[in-house]
This record gives sequence, C-alpha cells and structure tokens, in this order.
Amino acid sequence: MDYDLIVIGGGTAGMNAVKAAVKLGAKVAVVEEESFAGTCLRTG
Repeated sequence: MDYDLIVIGGGTAGMNAVKAAVKLGAKVAVVEEESFAGTCLRTG
C-alpha cells in the first residue's frame, strides 16, 4: 500500500495532521499502539 503521509500517534496533534492532509486529498495511515485521543484527553 502507498500512503502520502504516515502519522505516528493518534493524539490531538496527530489527528489534526490527519484531518489537514485528508482535506488536501492525501492518503493517510495512522499508527497508534493504544486508543485514539491521546494521553492528555484520556487521563488528564
């Protein structure tokens, strides 16, 4: 598979990068070991 962007981490910054890239028409993959949303949003 070919991707224009691979984002490591599904936290707030990573997901903002994904959204921006998708709006520009990029094919994006996200690598996340745990659940999305990042540590700050899940645990405070």
